[in-house]
Parts: sequence; structure tokens; C-alpha cells
Amino acid sequence: MSMLTGRQKTILYSIVDDFLNVTMPISSKHLIDKYNLDISSATVRNEMAKLEAYGFLTKPHTSAGRIPSRKALRHYIEMLTDQLSDEYDAKDSKLKSRVADEMKHNEMSQALADFFSGMTSYLTQVSMSEEDELVKGLYLTPITTSTLLVIIVLESGAIKKIPIRMSEDITITDLEKLGNELNSAVVNQPLSKLTVKMSDMTSIDRINILKAGIIDGITDGINGQKLISGRSGFNHLIHQINKDTSTLQFLYNDMESDQLNKLIDLNTIDGVDVYFGDELNRNYDSISVITTNFDIFGRRANLMVIGPEIMSYKEVIRLLYSFRNQERERE
Repeated sequence: MSMLTGRQKTILYSIVDDFLNVTMPISSKHLIDKYNLDISSATVRNEMAKLEAYGFLTKPHTSAGRIPSRKALRHYIEMLTDQLSDEYDAKDSKLKSRVADEMKHNEMSQALADFFSGMTSYLTQVSMSEEDELVKGLYLTPITTSTLLVIIVLESGAIKKIPIRMSEDITITDLEKLGNELNSAVVNQPLSKLTVKMSDMTSIDRINILKAGIIDGITDGINGQKLISGRSGFNHLIHQINKDTSTLQFLYNDMESDQLNKLIDLNTIDGVDVYFGDELNRNYDSISVITTNFDIFGRRANLMVIGPEIMSYKEVIRLLYSFRNQERERE
């Protein structure tokens, strides 16, 4: 917010910081005493009055202090994400290794949820794509003169079948040639790299059109992979918003039916994003969601940390950025 002076930003961020810790109105005297501000109490009160007029602070009738509005929380969160996005926390430099040590490979999403819930004392959900298996074979089988079935055999023995429309002038010889070329390009490659390897191939025009259709169909099939979710710490949220039983019930039902992932477009998450609950669903008005995407051991994942609207944003956002930044260090 360009309307705020540097001094007003300092006062606002200090108020929000302290309020999130103590959940009590913050007075001008408290700010001066705690932060050794080299300005008078009257000046601080005057700046707080301006912040109140701008809609960043509210003043409870029973207190001389102020509390931050949601507008202030949003502004504070934007400041934090700008500040922390490039920060690397050395004390957590082995965070990924600590996570890996505590989990079995086939229980990764649940182990990650348990780990981050333990670190934050908040409800945590981790959703991961299915394991990125190696491709052991790709076969093209015509079903009709205009429909082709692409059969992908994976290392585990699992089989994916993807129907593709094709031009009626494609011959069996064309399919055999394309099938052989595709196999030589994709065998022993991870499923996630399949379309990239196929795109690098060159073929004659009519086969190129079919190949493009196959790539599009496989891309849709891979993007539609089921997310495997693990959750931990619902008991934390029960204690934190125990009076709001309706939100707890709605949230529990949405998590159990895997609806929570549909409330946020995971493909649009940039860095670490924060949503106030009613921005996602009108029944979530007392919670907040801090979320990020990351890659771990070749798999794409999403992490959601869910708590009350008044929660430890700084600590959680720093933890999530630290976790993400380590992945960049490893690459």
C-alpha cells in the first residue's frame, strides 16, 4: 500500500506481529516499550489513528489499544511473502533429509502431513501425485478406423489405456512405424517425461498430426492422475476453533471427500499463498489456509496448513519457503 509511510508500516507490522502472538489489543505504550521507538507516545497514537482511518486497525470499545483488521492481515501477509520468498534458513538446511528419514516411500503423503503438523501445531494436508513410474512399453492398437487405443505399461505392471481420435488415412504400417519410434523414445523413461520425449521426435506430416493427438491425450491422462492425500492434526484445529462446530464439520466432510483440493486451483499457486477461509467457501469464515506446491523425490505435491484466522503466519510461511528453497538448492 503506497499510501503508508515507512513509520506507519513499522507500527502496523509491529501491531500485527504482537497481536498474532497475544491476541489482545496493542497500545501505543506497549509498542514504544517493546520496540524502543524513538518517537513520542502521542505520535504513535496519531499514526495509529490514521491507520484506523485507513481501515487497517480497529479499536475495541473496552480497550485503549487497537487490533488489526483483515485488511491489515492481508497487507502483513503480502509483506511477509515478499520478504521471505528468497530467504534461506540455514538452521533448517537438512529439513528435507529429516522428512525423508521419518517416512516410508509408499506412505509419503501421510508422513509429510504428520511431520508438518508436528512442526506447526496446525492441521496439515499433503496431496501428492501418484508415484512417477518408469514406462516399460507403449503400444498403439486401432479400435476402429478413426479411434486408436494407446496402451502404456508401467514398471509396476499397471496399465494405462488412453483412447485417441485418428485420421482414417492412417495405415497399419504407419501405426507400426510410429509405435516402434515411440517405444524407442520412451521405454525406461519416467511417466512424467513421456510427452517431452515424444515431442522431440520428428515424423512425416500425417503421422505428426496423429503423434500430436497422442501427446495431448497422454498429457490429459497424466494431469488427471489421482492425488494421494495424507492429513494430520485435526485435533489442533478442534482446540483452536472449538466454538465453531459448523466450520469443523464442513471442513472435515470436505477433506474426507477430497473436495478441499477443488476449492483451490493448485496450478495457480505462486510461492506460498494464503487464503482466508471464506475466500474459499462461505462456511469457512473462521479459518485460514497457507499453501504451497513443491517437488520431492520426483513427485509433485501440495501442502496446506490450516488454522484459525489468527495464526502464526510468519513462522509457517518461513517454514514453507525454507522447505521450497531447499529444493532449488538441490536442483
